[in-house]
Amino acid sequence: MAANVKEVKAKNFDIERSAEEERKLSFKNETCVGCGICEQICPVEAIKLGDIGAIVRTGAEEPKITIDEHKCVLCGMCDVACPVDALDLTIDGKPIKEIETYPRLVSSAEISDDACVYCKACERACPQEAVTVARILPDRSKLVSGEIEINKEKCIDCGVCEEMCPADAITIEQKGPEDFEISVDEEKCVYCGVCKRACPENAIMEACRACSYGEYEISPEAAEITGKAIIDEESCVRCGWCEDVCPKEAVIVEKPFEGELEFDEEKCEACGACVDICPCDVLEFHKPSKPAEIGEKIDKKEQFCIYCGACANVCPTKAINVKRTAVNYTPTKSKSWQQRLESLKT
Repeated sequence: MAANVKEVKAKNFDIERSAEEERKLSFKNETCVGCGICEQICPVEAIKLGDIGAIVRTGAEEPKITIDEHKCVLCGMCDVACPVDALDLTIDGKPIKEIETYPRLVSSAEISDDACVYCKACERACPQEAVTVARILPDRSKLVSGEIEINKEKCIDCGVCEEMCPADAITIEQKGPEDFEISVDEEKCVYCGVCKRACPENAIMEACRACSYGEYEISPEAAEITGKAIIDEESCVRCGWCEDVCPKEAVIVEKPFEGELEFDEEKCEACGACVDICPCDVLEFHKPSKPAEIGEKIDKKEQFCIYCGACANVCPTKAINVKRTAVNYTPTKSKSWQQRLESLKT
């Protein structure tokens, strides 16, 4: 074997084995959320989940899982079942997720270019910062145009227009006690008229051509916002925040698991470990609604849960129960794969 025990216990590691084909299993600790699904599905019990609670509470730089390379048969079940792509098995350099004979979890997140208006709501909402919206805004001069002129003979260098301008388009350069230069950046000016109305000496003349008739007469092409919304597949956990906040229904998310998230409030001590580890921002503290209530409890936004089980693993009082009622995966003819995937239901 190319890997030794020390490599296996490292935070990020590879296990290699060569025979008629080369198989390599890689693990990314920074991506792992400590859900334990890989441990649950492993047919040879080669994977052990670390003390996730201690890792979260102390911030220790410890691997969330360890794999016994002497037991591991490099079957790839851990890779297929991992909801956050922290494990990757390749066969002769090709990921098994790209090999049709292997099943894979059905999960995806897609943004329609046709429907997207590049508002960035999805980018702001994503708990994993997996969404980037690059947008190209229209030329300002095509949206508003006009004329502005400052009568320097009337201007008394009070600086009111510079201070009041909401677009920072006016600049006064003081060259001496009675010598100054005042200029207007017409690329910034929106011809709003604030400077004109604020000037105590009526030294400013301004007219907005775009709104002279009360309404902007702008062609759709001139006001068009273009761009691209990109989802980082490695960071995305399919939580559905982007789909939920999108005002144009441009996002479609498929989740790998269905289920229920249960809390026992009597057991919960509101330690916050579950809040810290949740990759989907499902959990948050809420303050007591009545003065008679004591302490804080945990609220859940279950519509964003992917039922990975990381919160249940980290809870020191076993106050959380994650039930997986369905595992969504592509068809496979292998009975052993079916049985192991179905075993993830709890």
